[in-house]
Amino acid sequence: MRVDLLIALALAVSGCAHDRVAMKPKAPPVPIETPARDLAAAKAGTSAVPDAARVRSKDPRVIDLDIIRITASSPGGGEPTAIATVEEFKRANEAAKAGRTEEALGIYRSIVQQFPDSAYAPVSLFNSAAIYDGRGDPGQTIATLRQLVTSYPTSRESIDGHLYIAAVQAEHSQWNDALATLDGLLPRSNLTYTDRVEANARKGYVLVELRRYDDAETALAAAVDEWRKAPRIEDSYYIAMASYYRGEVAHRRFADAPLRLPDDQLFTDLEQKRVYAVTAYDAWKETLHFHHAYWATAAGYQMSQIFVELWQAIVTAPFPTKLEQSSRGRYITDVHERVREHLAKALEGHRMNVELAKAFGVDTDWSKGSERQAAKIMEMIAKDTSGDYVTPPNR
Repeated sequence: MRVDLLIALALAVSGCAHDRVAMKPKAPPVPIETPARDLAAAKAGTSAVPDAARVRSKDPRVIDLDIIRITASSPGGGEPTAIATVEEFKRANEAAKAGRTEEALGIYRSIVQQFPDSAYAPVSLFNSAAIYDGRGDPGQTIATLRQLVTSYPTSRESIDGHLYIAAVQAEHSQWNDALATLDGLLPRSNLTYTDRVEANARKGYVLVELRRYDDAETALAAAVDEWRKAPRIEDSYYIAMASYYRGEVAHRRFADAPLRLPDDQLFTDLEQKRVYAVTAYDAWKETLHFHHAYWATAAGYQMSQIFVELWQAIVTAPFPTKLEQSSRGRYITDVHERVREHLAKALEGHRMNVELAKAFGVDTDWSKGSERQAAKIMEMIAKDTSGDYVTPPNR
């Protein structure tokens, strides 16, 4: 067997033409653009306004409602006293902001118990849950939110609370519970397009973590469909999240895909790796179009890093079964010279991702990760250029 057989496989993964490629199922082309160019285009569309990753607000919310007054006689038969729920609500908020959370909880509880029909009651439950969440008590947080969901099913806070339950469960890796919560939420008739985008994006994320990739793709596609049907959605966070996780589904499949012998199987497996990498790259590139700082830098990191992972898969692929021992040195050198450009693309992509974060006026975990990866890849390129090669394991 000639040494160039697996070189041909490497070329196929890199998107170069080879006679054997034509005999395989048609696959998407390799990315024409490098991550650096794609990220530069995204950078040109940003405004230098801080846009940190969105998290559900844990601060008590003040809403503009009419004052509701309840009048009662004092126990001693004196002058009547009036209780304004709006004033009680404001007092609870002030206590919460000042860190007097037990006092705030007591007032919120009083509003819910004494004035269950008040518009402030569901908000008081939501804010109480936020306090428990801030204390690191997921059990009480979820219990309070469930009370909100069941007691005030037509309120806006009920929907927010339902989504909040799923978020808390996911934060604590309670994936099956989060999935059940979201499946209970999506049939609700009073959801907006924005709610459905968020719920399906969250569901897709949960299903990715459950490794149910086909179902995850369905949920994430549903988020995109809701986004397209909506007349207008101001907040791009969850549609960007859905787009990112569409890439992550392909990325997880890339990581899970085996590289097996004999040689024909190895060719097929490397080609499948390439297809997954291209699919992931394209989804992450689409994420950039939503101009959300957190998810854009997340996508930028992954768009760059997938080239490193492609490189790693190729240079550590098993030796061809018919390759003579004496020819392995030449084979290793040829493979590394062919695919070193992947490392160069990754390096430029990570550098541009750092610049993208600066254009947004943020510094995310992803841009910090790109900064670290750029330094690491520079060392990898130096070693590779000097002939200090990563090689396939001996088999």
